[in-house]
Amino acid sequence: MQLDMHFYAVYALARAAGIKAEAAEIIAHASQFVDDALEDEVIVLEDERGIIPTMTSHRPIDYQNTIPGDQWKVWVPFHFLPGNNDGANTFVEKMVCRKDNPAARRILDYALSLKSEAFGLHLGGISAHVYADTFSHYGFVGLSRQWNRVESNSIKVNVESSSIFNYIKTKFETFKTRVVGGLAETIPVGHGAVATYPDRPYLNWEYTHESGETVKRNNVEDYMEACVGLHRFFGELVENNSSHGDPDGAVSWDTISDRIRNIVKQEAPLDERIKLWQDAISSDELFEATDFDKAVSYSEKAWRSARIVYHFSRGGTVDDCNGCLFIRAAWRYRHYVLQELLPSVGMII
Repeated sequence: MQLDMHFYAVYALARAAGIKAEAAEIIAHASQFVDDALEDEVIVLEDERGIIPTMTSHRPIDYQNTIPGDQWKVWVPFHFLPGNNDGANTFVEKMVCRKDNPAARRILDYALSLKSEAFGLHLGGISAHVYADTFSHYGFVGLSRQWNRVESNSIKVNVESSSIFNYIKTKFETFKTRVVGGLAETIPVGHGAVATYPDRPYLNWEYTHESGETVKRNNVEDYMEACVGLHRFFGELVENNSSHGDPDGAVSWDTISDRIRNIVKQEAPLDERIKLWQDAISSDELFEATDFDKAVSYSEKAWRSARIVYHFSRGGTVDDCNGCLFIRAAWRYRHYVLQELLPSVGMII
């Protein structure tokens, strides 16, 4: 998924579930920042104390994608949570990401168990990102494996707009030249072989796995399932939590589902899809909007190391530093997945 879903849709769903605006913004920012937390250099403050970032993503052409250890620490826990299907016969088949799988539901439960912590909203956003990605990344593995290979020229897309067809075709050719023809061809990690097709909410498409199996995907239906689950999770996240919850502001899923479907299915470039969410947020179509709601937007730099250094230079503390709280939440989340969750089902020693 992309910025339209990981930030704006998450924000809208959190608000509709009864979460206050400022808290919803933290959740949504943490959700999107999972894709943007690329820094791994120690942050050194003026008083010489250090902060060690928790990297949660790499750029598609980053050489670190080739490092097995980084695949385990980044792609497996944060983007391709293993499905561990009952019918899986091999280790790789168990590692394949699956929609709404038991592990995905367990990470939501884990976030709920820590929702009262200072980093509770940040952990909720991280878990929301990973859960949502199971509905777009399913069928692929977060490790470099032959499983991720797709037959050349087998990808077919079905869209009504000829301009959008040409747009995504151009995007695919560019991606294939930069990534699939190079790194993803030799190091097949995740869904690189099908570019960003899983991340476009409106797309109806198919591809043929190298095994010969043809896989048909309907992103609208997959994304709607994700939205249902996120709305439910956000309601549970603020249950009995007057600090972040606004019970009178909660809206039932049935009330907003048609409007959300209309947004999700729109064939449009990313900036136009974001505008659709912004308009829905501002116009009281999903919940009663405040001035804060109408101005909400995402800043990729807001939680980066430079802002953390600035925060402490102005007398700030860890507990009021979103960048630090995200780092703590991401570390706790990764530790849980790699040291508790996956070992408990025999996928990691």
